[in-house]
Amino acid sequence: MKTFKTRHQLFLTEQLAKRLDVVAKSSGRARSEILVEALEAWFDRRDAPSRSEAVLARITRMERNVARLRHSLDLLWEGVSRLIKHQLVVTASLPPISEEAHALGAKLHATFINEIAERLSSFDADLLTLDKERTVQ
Repeated sequence: MKTFKTRHQLFLTEQLAKRLDVVAKSSGRARSEILVEALEAWFDRRDAPSRSEAVLARITRMERNVARLRHSLDLLWEGVSRLIKHQLVVTASLPPISEEAHALGAKLHATFINEIAERLSSFDADLLTLDKERTVQ
C-alpha cells in the first residue's frame, strides 16, 4: 500500500548537509528517511515535558495522600495513647482481678485480635483486586 507524503523544501548549512551525506552513506539509508527520523525524535523530545509534568502531578497527588494518611495515623495513635492512659489511671486503684476474669479478658482479647486480622486480610485482598484491575486497564 502506497503512503502519501508531503514534500518539503529544506535549506541546510554546508556542515549539516555534509553530516547528513556521511550518515546516509554509512547507514545506506535515504537522506529523507534520516531527516524524518530526526524530526520525529525532536518532536518526541518536545512532548516529553508534558509527560513528565503529568507524572509529577500524579506524584504530587500521591504525596498529598500520604501526608493525609500520616496525619490520620498520628490522630489514631494520639487517641489510642489517651485511651491507654485513661485505662491505666482507672485500673490503678482497682483491686487485683480474679483468675476467671483474667481468662475471660484473654479470650475476649484473642477474639478482638482475630477480628482485626480478618479485616486486615480482607483489606489486603481488596488492594490486590484493585491492583489487578489497574493493570488490566
